[in-house]
Amino acid sequence: MYHATTSQPALLPSNWYTNPSIHRREVSVLRHSGWQLVTTTKGLSRVGDYQAMDRLGVPLIVRNHGGELVALRNVCAHRQCQLVSEGGGHATELKCPYHGWQYGGDGRTRKIPAAKNFPHFDRERYRLGSFPVRVVGQLVFVNLTGESNSLGNDAWLDDFATKTNTASWQQVLCEELEYSCDWKIPIEGSLESYHLSEVHSQTFGNDPGESESTHELLDWGTRFRTDARDDSFLARMEERVMRWLVGDFSTHYQHVHVFPNIMASFTDTMSLVYQITPTGTSKCKLTVFGFTRRPTRSGLIRNRVANGLGRSAASMARKVLAEDAAIFPLVQAGMDSARCGNPDEDAGRIFGRCEERLHAFHLHWNTSMKSEIAASKEGTLEDHHE
Repeated sequence: MYHATTSQPALLPSNWYTNPSIHRREVSVLRHSGWQLVTTTKGLSRVGDYQAMDRLGVPLIVRNHGGELVALRNVCAHRQCQLVSEGGGHATELKCPYHGWQYGGDGRTRKIPAAKNFPHFDRERYRLGSFPVRVVGQLVFVNLTGESNSLGNDAWLDDFATKTNTASWQQVLCEELEYSCDWKIPIEGSLESYHLSEVHSQTFGNDPGESESTHELLDWGTRFRTDARDDSFLARMEERVMRWLVGDFSTHYQHVHVFPNIMASFTDTMSLVYQITPTGTSKCKLTVFGFTRRPTRSGLIRNRVANGLGRSAASMARKVLAEDAAIFPLVQAGMDSARCGNPDEDAGRIFGRCEERLHAFHLHWNTSMKSEIAASKEGTLEDHHE
């Protein structure tokens, strides 16, 4: 069931999706909002394994140092050279390729060639910035604020941990997709089922409707739950295979949005966890990780079937993402048209009762942005309204 009894207005002006100044403010708020989903534990099992990436303009390297995952700024303290290229790898030492400076897991220098050239060297000042790391299931989060506070409410942490734990789930998908649209547009697209019949009729199917849907509006985010399921041949085969692999099967589907930009969809077959971040004005990146079930009993045939199911589920996820990717630029084009000077442009944006999770996101982000403005004292958001 839905909570809203009437349609609801969009709370974020159209130019919040196009304005470079708003973009810069949003990046700042996102950095300070806390934890970022950066990678998974896959490929980080050995000492010296690392994954390097950029999050909101911050170059990061997550490395297995002595059996513990550490996150460091991927920039040498000497001459600002990037330590490693983005992507995964393995190195026995964390060493700058320019002059050979070496670093430990705490970010401090371990070896400086010809160190006598740096008399009275201050190891505390000239070191790599470090960031707290949290592992949830197979998911790796980094806090860009440098604060080691809790990830948040256990109500969503438990689901994320259970649905991605190494014992029961294997990673089958790891991708980064670039979208030519503002980062809020893919989030909004994920928060309603109203578009399924038009965009995902060959993959997801139809909107289950209010009688088969449950919305939860929470202080940390929102949830959508349903047990509705198409009675197709493929759906019946999926259920039979899953019962054979793991012993049981549930038709329950859950989509979770953790404010502001972490999301997940959970079924008994597959877990998708993803985060969307801005990369420029009207540009963004989706980082997505997918997991499917491991068989409860070992055996060559069961393992092969589980691996085949994983490939099939990953292929289906890619199709769904591609369908969404075709729509998002069209939404951005509509937002761009507001710059033509039509003062009534925002009046045309409205959320139906089934889209109440979008309204909850708008309310959260509007509040977050106003708090940032109040803290920075650099003007008001109204300065950027059309």
